[in-house]
Amino acid sequence: MLLSNPTSSPLFLPTLALAGGLLGAGFVALCIAERGHLREMPHRTLFRRWVSWLVITVVYGGAVLGGLVPTTLLVLFLVLQGVREYLALNPPPPVYRVTLLALSAATCLAAAVSTELFLALPAPLLLVATLQPLLTQDVRAGMRNLAFVTLGWGYLPLLLSHFLLIQRDLPGGAGLLVVLALSVALSDVGAYCFGTFFGKHKLAPTISPHKTWEGVAGNAVGAAVGVVLTRYALPPELPEAARWLLPAVIALAAVWGDLVESALKREFAVKDTGVWLPGFGGLLDRIASLIFLVPIGYHYFRFAMGPGHGS
Repeated sequence: MLLSNPTSSPLFLPTLALAGGLLGAGFVALCIAERGHLREMPHRTLFRRWVSWLVITVVYGGAVLGGLVPTTLLVLFLVLQGVREYLALNPPPPVYRVTLLALSAATCLAAAVSTELFLALPAPLLLVATLQPLLTQDVRAGMRNLAFVTLGWGYLPLLLSHFLLIQRDLPGGAGLLVVLALSVALSDVGAYCFGTFFGKHKLAPTISPHKTWEGVAGNAVGAAVGVVLTRYALPPELPEAARWLLPAVIALAAVWGDLVESALKREFAVKDTGVWLPGFGGLLDRIASLIFLVPIGYHYFRFAMGPGHGS
């Protein structure tokens, strides 16, 4: 459906109850943790993160339960803001910036129109992009700028546009997006908690010194809790075995996406990709796991449901 009232979706009330319960529990835990600083609460990092989670939940839930049009607007916003932060890591000449933004918008809109158009788009766009250093005769850094911009195009619009393929092409697409988002959010929370309290064994010290194998375990636990809590949103077409394996897929994609973003930040010597999202830094810092989870989830669901789905 292109556009609908989110409150009319059968997923609305259970999702509202689940999200409200988790946010309420989080606020109680926050008050306990910050009991010595209640007067300064609005300025505390954990409180600002909680507020960001509240806003994210409302916007995301309203978009995916509202149909393809609001989901497209959400994805377009995520992509363009993500590209903006990505370009800030290593600013190329203006003409390359404009090219990447234009390619990003075209990719998202193609995915919204049809899967066939989206799948046919990468090769022509890549060919057009290679004209950039030739037409500008940028012999000093043209190919490096092209490589950086091309990676940004593949990393953000090409991967995140799978949101729209899930929404439109898969049975119960809106429910699948609810499951993926909540599960990856809880996997991040689990990774943070396990890593903070139990973390000793480094996962990838040269890429991300603070990530640990204990955090990976927490990531898996959080993903499993998320899938259990959102089983109501999984479509009947998804086999039972695929439901049991789903937490492992989510955990793997979350760790993978997080490490890739950490490698990017390490490459350009930045701590955060921005300050746009209170308590978290940049938007990319918050959606790093989701960037990889969405395409991996799309192909996982397609394979699990069998022929005829997602084509």
